[in-house]
Amino acid sequence: MQHLQWWTDFVAWQADAVSMVLVTVVRADGSTPREVGATMLLRFNLQRQWQQSDTIGGGHLEFQAIDIAKAMLRETETCVRRIERFNLSARLGQCCGGVMWLLFEKISPAVIASDLSHCLQAWRAGQRIWRTVSHQHASTWQTMDINKEQPCFEVQLASSDQWQFDQQIQPYAMQVLICGAGHVGEAIVRCLLPIGVSVKWIDPRDDIFPSDLLQQVQCLTTDTPEAEIEHFDRSGAILILTHDHQLDLQLCFAALKPKLEPFAYVGMIGSKSKRAIFEKRMLTRGYTSEALQRLVCPIGIEGISSKQPATIAVAVVAQLLQVFDVKK
Repeated sequence: MQHLQWWTDFVAWQADAVSMVLVTVVRADGSTPREVGATMLLRFNLQRQWQQSDTIGGGHLEFQAIDIAKAMLRETETCVRRIERFNLSARLGQCCGGVMWLLFEKISPAVIASDLSHCLQAWRAGQRIWRTVSHQHASTWQTMDINKEQPCFEVQLASSDQWQFDQQIQPYAMQVLICGAGHVGEAIVRCLLPIGVSVKWIDPRDDIFPSDLLQQVQCLTTDTPEAEIEHFDRSGAILILTHDHQLDLQLCFAALKPKLEPFAYVGMIGSKSKRAIFEKRMLTRGYTSEALQRLVCPIGIEGISSKQPATIAVAVVAQLLQVFDVKK
């Protein structure tokens, strides 16, 4: 799983019509700080301030990559596309000891054939985006057939002067439906955002969502949260964190409904005694012990006892990462 801030910034920064450099890991042998496909975006903005979006691993490798990108942006005659090999121990003195090949592509405003906002919208809706770039041709970006199976990354290195790289930009693997916009819900949302998660956040109360998060996650005020659960992707996670125990119970009914494909994770905030009460009521409604075992309550990894919202959020997000890593 990776956070793709570079991709959203790449589309947004087009509006400024200034040159940018994409630096992408196209091959990684041995122990390396980032994987193939890791990308960072670099530019001087309209105020001539240096900006960086995302990372290829930090350290001396990233420092050298930034120096190369700056030179590409400053010099009009510099090659606009190139692949360079970095031996992390011999050349950079990094302990990882692996070897990485980085693709540098200078993208000028005139190079981008069309506005990519439609690709970003398609990606946010769950479609994959395919990037193709070579020593001869600048990157092209297009939506992929959702049923078409292709490797996430393909690199053909005939020589340092002849190459092609194909990169699949996948939607976020983790989808989370958060029911409840209280302090813990907000803390979890803020903890999820930097790691790359598709978040839908619902609550029956009006004007409850923090204004600064309205554009970053899908916020929905609804009187029928059970319906949102029933229509949510079954490969996703459900978090029940509302202000009302009776509402929590109704949402548990919906999230653990028998004869439906189970969600990847169903968690509810609360104590062991709350769980015991809910289990009794659900058993009388015909829910099986197997279904109830899928309910995680209390939520969060073990060994963390603090009840501070930010600490609970860290414990819960760590648990979600464990669940989705297992699924992957």
